[in-house]
Amino acid sequence: MAFLRNCTPVQGILLIAVFAIVIAFILLATQSYFSYVEVTEAANGCFDQGGFPVIEKSGFQLISFQCNRD
Repeated sequence: MAFLRNCTPVQGILLIAVFAIVIAFILLATQSYFSYVEVTEAANGCFDQGGFPVIEKSGFQLISFQCNRD
């Protein structure tokens, strides 16, 4: 805690910026992981039924999902 009391305003801003970047990276990685899990589970369910998944995504969001069965 002594470091925080003795840091200059520029060091404080840098510390806050680094902290914000780390938090943003964690949130982005979490969103990416859950998007991957959602698509993988939907596709595996379609494959289990003997179908072929057609997936449309925009960024991390699943826009449409169709399971085409022969």
